[in-house]
Amino acid sequence: MGWRVGLLALPVIFCVAHLTFGANQPAAALWFTAILGLALMVTLATPLRRGLFDLAPIWPLAGLLLVVIGVALWSLTPFTPGGPHPLYEWASTEVGAASIDRGATVVEIVKLVGLAAAFGVGALQGVSRSRGQATLEGIIWAGGVYAAISLVTFLAGVQVAQGGGRLSGGFLSFNSGATVFGVLLVLSLAVFLRAWKRTDGLGFSKRLTRTAVPLSCLSLCAVCLILTASRMGLVATAVALVILLLWETASSRKGRLPVWIGALLLLAVGAVLTFSGNDLLWTRVGGIDADVDVRGQVFTVHWQAFLASPLFGYGLGTFDAINNQIMTSETVGNLWVIRATHNVYLQWLEEAGIVGSVPMFLLVGLVLVLSVGRALGGKGKGLQRGLVCASMVVLVHGLTDYALQVPSISGFWAFLLGLGFAFGQGRG
Repeated sequence: MGWRVGLLALPVIFCVAHLTFGANQPAAALWFTAILGLALMVTLATPLRRGLFDLAPIWPLAGLLLVVIGVALWSLTPFTPGGPHPLYEWASTEVGAASIDRGATVVEIVKLVGLAAAFGVGALQGVSRSRGQATLEGIIWAGGVYAAISLVTFLAGVQVAQGGGRLSGGFLSFNSGATVFGVLLVLSLAVFLRAWKRTDGLGFSKRLTRTAVPLSCLSLCAVCLILTASRMGLVATAVALVILLLWETASSRKGRLPVWIGALLLLAVGAVLTFSGNDLLWTRVGGIDADVDVRGQVFTVHWQAFLASPLFGYGLGTFDAINNQIMTSETVGNLWVIRATHNVYLQWLEEAGIVGSVPMFLLVGLVLVLSVGRALGGKGKGLQRGLVCASMVVLVHGLTDYALQVPSISGFWAFLLGLGFAFGQGRG
């Protein structure tokens, strides 16, 4: 029982962080990073480290991460190709660097180490199939409570982000909440499908009892997701759910009934909530053209900034400094209020350049390719398929939003990536 409580610790910490602005302030982000590092040390010092040497391949992932961190450290010096940024000459500073905000870059490097720690904890908890399954069940328990608290605070009018009649889930951005609820919704469906299949022959009432937790989390997260009124959050989640359902159908030679039960349940919940007077969502859908124009200008301006320094960028964490520099009288209206590019891929290119961002993209891509390869088998791979599809929510929503800039969300995703990468590699 004790080890199961240990598996639940980090998912609970993530939910608490979600409810407290996502730890999205510099000091809070550093404390959160310290907690992730401590979690890895505790895991390595307990029986949860069993299976450490079963993890493979580790060295390609570690090598790519070291390249990313090495490039970031290099940007703190004036010795990159092209020398220091001209900003230092304009400011008459004796020692320059490629990064235009060295303090922010150092903070981002520390946060990257924290994400590696979260990935490591996820991998160690997932390397044993029994621990991996228990971890996912713990995520669903914690996620269901988190969704319930989010819904209650929204209905009571005491949530952190006010205005617009949208649910935020504790974040300062409603769209960030949509990313988390989308991920939890996909994971809940995967756990529900597994539980329903495993209770075959027990009778409808007993099966319903055994699947009550994932079913409750699924319903709560669906409600919360729709109440965020996040258009791209809904699209990203719908894409992930469709992929998961089709994948489950193709992988199940028999017992496809629970897949379609899950699909019908999601359609029913979505239809009731979407068409029962949810005017806010339809209003936001109607205003999509104006938002496309705004995002288009933001993307264009920051793409031009990337092209001006394509190799090493401007340094990790330097978005605000870049944004202030490129702001003009024509763009100030749209740029003044933003704190991210609303496209995680463009922001990485802009801040880290091609030299720093390509190894990061390769790192994430390699983890996902390995996870997909291990999930392609039929029997017993449903939960791993769920983990892969949960990442699809983050990747698709990242095209138009900045959820991965929020420490609690990036940490949560790193944990899930580690869980999916290692899932069932070891024994037990």
